[in-house]
Amino acid sequence: MLATAIAAVAAGPVQAYKSPAHIFSVKDIQRGFDGSTIGPDGARTLRGTICDAPISPIACPEGVEPLIDKDGATLWPIDSAFGFNVVDFLGAQVKTYNGDYQEGYAGDIRRENVTVGLRVSNAATDTYKVKAGWGTWCQGLGGTSVKCSTEHYSVMEHVLSCHETIPYMEADPVTGAQAVKQFPDGSASFNCATAMLDDVLNIIEGGVDTGVRLTDATPGAQLDPNDNTTVLDDIAVSNDYSATLKDDGKVLYRWGSLIKRPKDVRMYAKIPLPAEWKVPGADYPVTSAKLVIKHVVTNNPNDQVRPEDLENEAAIGRLPSYKVETIGEDEVWKSLKSCYEGDGDLIDTEEGANDPTFIGVGTVFKNEPFIVDGTDPEAPLPFSADLTEAFTNAWYTTVDREPFEWSYDADPNPLVQDFVSSPVPNPALGELWSGPRWRLKPNKFGQDIPGLEIPLIECSSPPYAHDNIKYEVGASVTTVLNLLDWDEAEGPSPLASSKGWVDVTQNPFVEIHRVINGIPVTTNGLPMTEDFDLAVYIKGDKKPTSIYSAQLFINEEPTAADMEPYVDPLSGGGGSTP
Repeated sequence: MLATAIAAVAAGPVQAYKSPAHIFSVKDIQRGFDGSTIGPDGARTLRGTICDAPISPIACPEGVEPLIDKDGATLWPIDSAFGFNVVDFLGAQVKTYNGDYQEGYAGDIRRENVTVGLRVSNAATDTYKVKAGWGTWCQGLGGTSVKCSTEHYSVMEHVLSCHETIPYMEADPVTGAQAVKQFPDGSASFNCATAMLDDVLNIIEGGVDTGVRLTDATPGAQLDPNDNTTVLDDIAVSNDYSATLKDDGKVLYRWGSLIKRPKDVRMYAKIPLPAEWKVPGADYPVTSAKLVIKHVVTNNPNDQVRPEDLENEAAIGRLPSYKVETIGEDEVWKSLKSCYEGDGDLIDTEEGANDPTFIGVGTVFKNEPFIVDGTDPEAPLPFSADLTEAFTNAWYTTVDREPFEWSYDADPNPLVQDFVSSPVPNPALGELWSGPRWRLKPNKFGQDIPGLEIPLIECSSPPYAHDNIKYEVGASVTTVLNLLDWDEAEGPSPLASSKGWVDVTQNPFVEIHRVINGIPVTTNGLPMTEDFDLAVYIKGDKKPTSIYSAQLFINEEPTAADMEPYVDPLSGGGGSTP
């Protein structure tokens, strides 16, 4: 329920709070965008979201059977609105509750007759073909595919061309002179200055080129956000690539021929908040807020965690280390470590060899003299942060990073950013820079190096053998998230005050779509109550994964025991309770 609005409120004192642990179960599974769950915590209770289960009144349709995983656990088929009907060259239509129970599987993990967590398996990901250059994945022979989309023009340009708009490796990082490629004997050459991409993006309407160029990437100006259910509208295309807008307003560059639409399994966890926070007019400052999630390492870096339905791009983990040099009023960032790029340069040959690109100390990460401001008719329009802030491909694709750990700056010199990290908070390492991404901890980097595992030996040469992979899929792990990570340029975090936790009207970053049974429900289908409302999305992984518990620590630090991973006794290990 919405908290009662009070005009004048005095701030209360800082309060420490440790919530009960929420144990995930099939009751948390959501059916759709109406805030419904199988159990009683959602805006509606729909026990028929799964079939054949003891909790469900619905029998599975003919040909649909529960899934038995390797540990003998039964996972029940799910019917939800988080799937799609896909048609090649047309798009993906969001499904309704049609009773086919084809949107995944879930079942309780039971030990000694007690539920200790939830086991989840996604259904196969839906895909559809599109015109070359309009998709987000490149399809190969034999059913293989590789991600062919990015939020950063520099990354796309590095894959498709030897021209560098923000010079760092092929082009001279000081003069900007483009590289000239030639055979060793000098018999032939190629000037990368002639390899610029076609950056005239024309808007498509109804699948037809309108001839109108995209010049304003502000959502609603010329394009609305495109959720990849269609390429007939809200897309702009050139001869080399296409562009759409994401829900957060960022441009997505794409050059593939395939679009994937995974079927989410979404969960809603309702965690109690202090009773004092719910008193009309209460306003308590929140100076520390940590969410401790116990689960197993997943195989997908996009398994989202959305506290109060917030999606946070400011939580980024450990970034590459660099030093700052100045040229006039411009900054140039240069790498502190020798490392490797993990992007499209890493392509296996027919013999199985590879040639990853080496990044030496001093490689340029940011090159402000080459900022793209939209005044050069030969340059791409500045739709993405890498162009407006002059970040190079090396910044986005070096493996000198750890997106899923707490990051600290170990060097007090403001011109040197020497980042170190820890899986759990550790203030002794230096000044806190960022907490982990708001994701369940996976085995891969994600972002612009999506298919590459995180190595145990930092900055070692990819690809990585099994004994050099940091996170083993299925291993028990604890993810500790900083709920106060926030980009202050967007305004203050709604979670910095108790009001933002209990009163949805104090959270301007979510949109209420409807009110069901007196409970506001967001456009993403999350109920917004006076307690802590948490969404978890499991995306696109058919191999079953497990999530055990979630617990809040507000103005209080979790202990080592609180952060100890839960190890399932059937795996042969010990461990904490969830």
